[in-house]
Amino acid sequence: MTNLTKSPAKSHGFVTRGIHWLSILVIGYGYLKGLDNVNQLADPALFRFEVIFASSMGLLFAFRLFWTQKIGGATRLPPAAPKWEHFASRCVHYGLYGSIFTIVGTGLAIAYAYASPFLGDLFINAMILVHEAALTLLPALILTHIAGALWHKVIRRDGVLESMTGKLPI
Repeated sequence: MTNLTKSPAKSHGFVTRGIHWLSILVIGYGYLKGLDNVNQLADPALFRFEVIFASSMGLLFAFRLFWTQKIGGATRLPPAAPKWEHFASRCVHYGLYGSIFTIVGTGLAIAYAYASPFLGDLFINAMILVHEAALTLLPALILTHIAGALWHKVIRRDGVLESMTGKLPI
């Protein structure tokens, strides 16, 4: 298959590309720093850091979702791309947002439940279960996203990958 359009996909703007790559760094950092045990939240400095990190991540992704939906544009798929590509793209992107918001929400719930005398272990354990499920799903969605970008680079050759990388020789 070759290019589906006569011209390559329109490039995402600087803000959209910046948010995209910053998001990758934040997600990567979140996985690297991780917590080994919820009891680490007993350290007030770590508790404060985790709440600030999670809140910042949530705000970044809320801004990203708003930006791509209302200002910068969410997709660069050619209109002539098959319906299944549009559907798959939406599913993966909304899955990524859903996973991130679930990780942030359950992470904050775990932190505040740990600090609260009113919420018990059952609640914390339920939140940990959902948190870990989202943490497990997110890399699969990221790999699917990367596979889709490579599909557009190698198979479709429609400029979709380049719309996010700019002139980088990827």
